[in-house]
Amino acid sequence: MSAQIYDPNLSADDTFSAENYFIHIIKRAVKNAQNIHVNLPGQGHINILASAGEYFNYTDDIELFCKADISDFKVTVLNKNDSTAGDDIGRNIDELMWIAGFHASDGRLMEGCFRDDVVELMHWPNLTRLPSTPNTMRIASLLSHHPTSITLAQRFLKVDKTEAYQFYSAARCAGLARAVNRTPQEPSLKPHRNQALLSLLLNKISRI
Repeated sequence: MSAQIYDPNLSADDTFSAENYFIHIIKRAVKNAQNIHVNLPGQGHINILASAGEYFNYTDDIELFCKADISDFKVTVLNKNDSTAGDDIGRNIDELMWIAGFHASDGRLMEGCFRDDVVELMHWPNLTRLPSTPNTMRIASLLSHHPTSITLAQRFLKVDKTEAYQFYSAARCAGLARAVNRTPQEPSLKPHRNQALLSLLLNKISRI
């Protein structure tokens, strides 16, 4: 596990670690340009083709998928030329990263993000296709025109902290927002292991 940066002014109930959720699986795949098949037993699967910047959703409840504990998932590494998507049309991975970060947040601030971060929204999220809160558009408008700390944005707009935290977490996950007052420490993300190959090797070793 990578080292995390904590805000001592936040309670444990106000924060979440991306390493415990589906978003961490996506980040590892994207960072290492891997194509993966992610299965959540009983809830379907999602194919992530990082080499093409696309994903294919085959779940009935993507919110539940994004909130599940990371230990419940089975990840299979795919060949870079194997889309396993047939004739389906993929969606942009950045959208999946917003969705996964938004639902994992559930009103909490992602570890590595601070309340006093002066946040600039570099690109608007496509709110016609993404989950949002009642004040998401107002928060986006403020941070795109006037980079502001999360705490001041919350107070100025008179919105609950859970909305501000959820917006910042989702926007950071999707690469739409940045902290202009500091350089965030990004954790090292290892590639997913090829479980099928690992099982084959272990079976061979056991026969020696």
